[in-house]
Amino acid sequence: MNAVGSTRVMRKFVFPNSKLSDLKKVVASSINDNPTRVEVLTSLLYKTALAAATTNSGCFKSSYLFLPVNTRSRLAEKLPQTTVGNIGSLILVPTTHTSEASLSMLVSEIKKQKLQLEGVQSVQQATENYKLAQSILGNDQDLETLFKRSYVCSSLCGYPFNKVDFGWGKPMATVITFRSSYMNVFVLMDTPNGDGIQAHVFLENQDMEIFQNDKELLSFCQLN
Repeated sequence: MNAVGSTRVMRKFVFPNSKLSDLKKVVASSINDNPTRVEVLTSLLYKTALAAATTNSGCFKSSYLFLPVNTRSRLAEKLPQTTVGNIGSLILVPTTHTSEASLSMLVSEIKKQKLQLEGVQSVQQATENYKLAQSILGNDQDLETLFKRSYVCSSLCGYPFNKVDFGWGKPMATVITFRSSYMNVFVLMDTPNGDGIQAHVFLENQDMEIFQNDKELLSFCQLN
């Protein structure tokens, strides 16, 4: 386990595709839909982190899940191939009650938010959710407390990081580094062999002690 800042730690969890398929079946039976690997894993990580934070604090606190999204390919009017750069948007999932922290509820909300980003008409519309997030941050007087109740999940699955060759051959492993004294972060990447997803989890030390021992989480992953 590696220290990150003064109170943060990082640990990597590996979720094989076979286990993710089992997790997808559990969720699909509840929502009558076919979720993706990233949707169910994001929801599981967030649900488990919320449970750990609740145990440590002694009570449930309203929290937020932020998911950065590249909306370049989602614009109704497709951009020319020569256009440079990405157009970012944000999925924001507020969790104000424990009933909203179930796997099925979280996956359903993520899918609903994704659907709303399909066919956006303009760059301005695509960035509206960033403004919403800024308004939430701006209205909270204690930003440090708010950040501790916020969780950011960034999926890098599908990006060929494990195949980058600078002339020395393909890498044996790819390492994610992140330094912050207050942010809760999940970074998802494909495993080097392509047979699963590795999640780099950054949490407060006390929360991680509970998170890493969660029986439901461990039933779907293998520890590294």
